[in-house]
Order: sequence, then structure tokens, then C-alpha cells
Amino acid sequence: MSSGQRTRFTFRQSGVSPGVWSPDGKRIAFAAGNGLDTIYDKLSSGAGDERELLKEPGIGHYPTSWSSDGRFLLYNTTNTPKTKDDLWILPVKEGAPGERRSVLLLGTDFNEWGARFSPDMHWIAYVSNETRDREIFVRPFLASGPSGAPALGEGRWQVTKDGGNFPRWRADGKEIIYDDYPSAYVKTVVEVKASGGVFEFGTPQRLFTGPIDFGAWDVTPDGQRFLLSAPQVPQSALPITVVLNWPALLKK
Repeated sequence: MSSGQRTRFTFRQSGVSPGVWSPDGKRIAFAAGNGLDTIYDKLSSGAGDERELLKEPGIGHYPTSWSSDGRFLLYNTTNTPKTKDDLWILPVKEGAPGERRSVLLLGTDFNEWGARFSPDMHWIAYVSNETRDREIFVRPFLASGPSGAPALGEGRWQVTKDGGNFPRWRADGKEIIYDDYPSAYVKTVVEVKASGGVFEFGTPQRLFTGPIDFGAWDVTPDGQRFLLSAPQVPQSALPITVVLNWPALLKK
């Protein structure tokens, strides 16, 4: 039964990453610990203890997407030696704590982050700075690659050319919505179409300008409503009024 009250989900002294919902809504995954070195998940009801999924001392983690079949969790490291931000995938349903083995999906000399599964799990959208700017790319995803482990397939499509960050898929997979980098407060949408191994996309269209949220936002399955974080303005704060051409007012 819902009480209508906000309930604290984690009780750690250290910081935690934003949470990622499991596809059935029953669990939430997040990173915590020393420099976010451990990935946990926990019942979304808040009941019970956290379950440790992966721990790598000295390496920061940032979970971003849970596959629609519940098998895989996408995350990016934040301080991997030499390559810094890399894309990894963690099998969630396989193995006991300490036995799960994450798989490197993409680790180049550039930074890659913010990866998201498409609803059908055939594609992954992510951000890279390989062009010197932050741009959104899409690549095929293979749940079982040539070696039997999850992998990226052949082909790569650069969806944005004027900057993009923190992509989200619409629930039917027909749109990608993202932050119009460097304008972190502008939401932009692009229509996409996948057929076999070919990925097509249209011209990006700006949707609206909102508060600066640095990726802390989400969109409803139909792509019509957004949940965004916004800075709170103290009630005691007074508005600032700017009067233009005030010398002319003195003559009246």
C-alpha cells in the first residue's frame, strides 16, 4: 500500500550513483562504496539488504541501462587507466556474488559513456568524444557474440553532429531523445528506424528547454512527458527586476 510519503532507499555515508530500474520494476541497481567501486541492486520496495553484483577496488562505476530481458546491466567505468570511460556489460542473473564476470564492450583511447539498450536489445546508443565533441553513436548489440559472450556487432552510426549527451530510447524504439550538448537543458529528439543490420535516423528536432539536470531525467514510454530534476529556490529568495531604458522614465 502506498503511503504517499517519500522513503529513503539507501543509507550509506558515501555517495551513490543514480539508480537503474530492472525491467519488471522490482529491483534498482546502483553503484556505491569507495569511489563508486561496487555495483549493488536492491528490491525497489526498499525491503531487505543490498545485493553485491560487482566490486573492483579503485575503479569507479556508473550503471546506465538494464536489458529488457533482465539478463544484462550496462555500465561505464569512470577512471579506467589509460582509456578512462569505457563501456562494460554485467550478466546480472548469472553467478553468485564474487563470481559474476563483466565483459568489456568498448574501450578505446576516447571516452564512452551513457550507454542504453534499445527496447528490443538489438542496439546500444552511447556517447563518445572521439570527434572531440560529445556525440551520440548507435551500434548493434549481440547477446552472444563470436566468443559466446555479449559483444557489439559490426557497423556504427553517428546520430548527432552538433553535440549530444545522455540518450534515451522511446519505448517502441522509434525515437532517441537526448540532451543537446553543450546545452544540458535542451531536450532533442530524432526519429530512428532499424531494419536487419541497417540503422537509419532522421533530422534532430529540439523539443523544449528545461532546467539544467546533467542527465538526471527520464521520459515516459510514449515520449510525451518528462521527469526532470530542478534546483530548489529558497522561499526567502526575492526576484530580481531589471528596468531597461530607465533614464527615459525619469523624464515622464
